[in-house]
Amino acid sequence: MADSDDLAPAATSTVTNTSNKGLGFILVVRHAFADYQIGEEITETSLIKEIIEGDQAVYVIKRAA
Repeated sequence: MADSDDLAPAATSTVTNTSNKGLGFILVVRHAFADYQIGEEITETSLIKEIIEGDQAVYVIKRAA
């Protein structure tokens, strides 16, 4: 039987740990842009709004929070 450590998902970096309960989703970087790397999670509400309303929206996907 495998240890629980063997089943843990790979760690991903997070841009911020701020909760965004109002939006109900976070952004995950699909293509690197600016200072963001693939797999980073963007959780800060103001950053999310800025990104999805701008040209960088094509570089991220929405994921349920």
